[in-house]
Amino acid sequence: MRNRILEIVVYLMDHIQEHRGQIIDIEDLSAHLKSMGYTENEISSAYSWLVDRFESTSENFYTDFPQVHCSTRILTDYERYQYSPEAYGFLLKLQSQSLIDDQQFETVLERGAIFSPKPVNEEQIKLIVSSVVFNDMHEFEGIPQYDLNPDNTHNIN
Repeated sequence: MRNRILEIVVYLMDHIQEHRGQIIDIEDLSAHLKSMGYTENEISSAYSWLVDRFESTSENFYTDFPQVHCSTRILTDYERYQYSPEAYGFLLKLQSQSLIDDQQFETVLERGAIFSPKPVNEEQIKLIVSSVVFNDMHEFEGIPQYDLNPDNTHNIN
């Protein structure tokens, strides 16, 4: 369910960006989300989380580390093997929309490296992000921790 809530949050952020910071016709937007198969509870949870996220941000005049994302994290060669381009692109999108911060970004990369088969695809990264954002590790129970069928095509003989 948390993965579906994350999908709704991303959809809402895309909508807000398209409409220059405005949520236009919230009833129509909810109806459209319902027609896409999301439940009223999932939609409500996504709205609530999004509102809470942006209401809880406070203004800081000085901090040791920037609170706003100001650079792009480049994957190492090894990390590029571990994540599909779609998974990494989705992660960058969440970061650019301020849905995750730099620390959460790194946490997702770390958990993906440990818990997921390689390469991590977009659906798997959504599950990991949901777990990090909503602080719920039991989401990983269904993901194998080790790649039992490694792709040996990258090995040097």
